[in-house]
Amino acid sequence: MLHLSNVSHAVNHFQNQMLGMLYPYIMADLGMSYAELAVMSAVRSVFTSISQGTLGFLTPFVSRCKILGFANFGIALGTFMSGIAGTFPFLVLARCVSSVGSSAQHPIGFSILSSYFPKTRGSAIAINNSASNVGTLVATPVATALLLVLGWRQIFFVVAFASIIMGGVYLLFRDYGAPSRGGSGGAKLRQGLKSYWRVLQNRNMLLMGLVFMVGAAGAEFGINQTYFAPHLANDFGYSALLVGVLITAINIGQVGGPVLFGWLSDRMSRVMVLQTSLGLSILTTLWVAWTAPGEFGLPPEAFVAVLFIGLMIYSAVTSSRGTLTQTIVADLASDEDRDAAFSMYFFLGFFAQPFWLLVTGLLMDNAGWGWAMSRLSISYILAIGLLFLLKDPRKLSRTT
Repeated sequence: MLHLSNVSHAVNHFQNQMLGMLYPYIMADLGMSYAELAVMSAVRSVFTSISQGTLGFLTPFVSRCKILGFANFGIALGTFMSGIAGTFPFLVLARCVSSVGSSAQHPIGFSILSSYFPKTRGSAIAINNSASNVGTLVATPVATALLLVLGWRQIFFVVAFASIIMGGVYLLFRDYGAPSRGGSGGAKLRQGLKSYWRVLQNRNMLLMGLVFMVGAAGAEFGINQTYFAPHLANDFGYSALLVGVLITAINIGQVGGPVLFGWLSDRMSRVMVLQTSLGLSILTTLWVAWTAPGEFGLPPEAFVAVLFIGLMIYSAVTSSRGTLTQTIVADLASDEDRDAAFSMYFFLGFFAQPFWLLVTGLLMDNAGWGWAMSRLSISYILAIGLLFLLKDPRKLSRTT
């Protein structure tokens, strides 16, 4: 199950990350502005949030493996539709279809892993996140290479088949760690409603959702995927090849960072480790925000080398936030309520993301990259403060 979830998550991230390399060409072809890019990302996040928030109701009725299987078919459909998009509204529709499919991976996938690895959740979720970031890592060089021989539309057509294959594999597996699905349809519905109600009554669970909300557009799934490539191409004037190299630095950091911090969280206070990663995120984000060619008196080649290393460090610390918060959620929830807990957690977090994406897009258009990135540091400061209200869940009773 760990390997299956790892591969599935990697394919999911591959599909999303390659967009960062395609956005400059899509924007030029369809005449999109940064504000329109922000609108598309925001609308997509709304659909993702709603979908993730309802998945806890499905698990009493349908196997979690089947949910993930058909979800991958949805990703393939949305990816294919993206390739045939001729207008901005149709592209928004296509990305929303893909997002509804991809929304299942986080709440359902992490719920399965939390059930299978009760004593080493931090490491298991970290390995899964790092495996997904391997998909992110290979997406940039693969997309860069494909852009040399194919147009952005043809690339969408090619990669849609990966999700079709992944969905078919999921349908061959059984979910041995699934919650009970016995009883009538009404009993199953009441079971799901009670799980959601217990989660909503859990103060610590809602607090973790709030931690996610204030930093929802932070780093790995907000700024990095949406704005980094256009910033490097448009503001720094870098070629597609050089942009691909620097995005690869971010992806390398995303592979190692979650494993390190996840391993530490299994041996130390998860809350303390999370606060440490957020503190480091503040420093590295400000560095990325205000560093530009010509800084430090370095020649262009030396500056690119420094930027490459800096982006790896930045990515390693910022990408660890998700692993740590997800593991704390798993610790807080009982086995019976874990599907609902992850659904509510991702719903609350992604519910805030459209707002942050719109704010970032407006800041990019009107104030520039530096202020757009500096805004993220404020979200990390707020998250650190909220965590002082939470005790390490492993010291609490695991009931909701």
